[in-house]
Amino acid sequence: MTDRRYTDPRTGEVIDDVEIRPFDQVIRELGEGSTLSELSEAFWDVIQRVQETAKAGSLTLHLAVAFDGQGRLVVKDEVKVKLPEFSRPETRFFIDRNGNASRRDPNQPALPNLEDRRSKKEANQ
Repeated sequence: MTDRRYTDPRTGEVIDDVEIRPFDQVIRELGEGSTLSELSEAFWDVIQRVQETAKAGSLTLHLAVAFDGQGRLVVKDEVKVKLPEFSRPETRFFIDRNGNASRRDPNQPALPNLEDRRSKKEANQ
């Protein structure tokens, strides 16, 4: 790790070899703890969907950091989840004589179905 130096903008004091606060401590405080809970649940959701679909998903934590001009940092967090999608089945169609999509092959004769038989039986009575 490289040596880090911090200069306090208010006092001008220079501190060499600063001790960097562990990032997990900062995450625990974001949104008063709600961000960590959201990340945990979102990660679990991604894991489940990855197993179900065998496709990749992602979880992104975006932090926007600003200075408010009064000695405070303003940190806005955003959690983005991309769950993998389930594969959708393909449906194959034939083109009928009018150019429309049809599940029935227009080159095959139609087989009589139950309704056709009932209609014929009722007509003969």
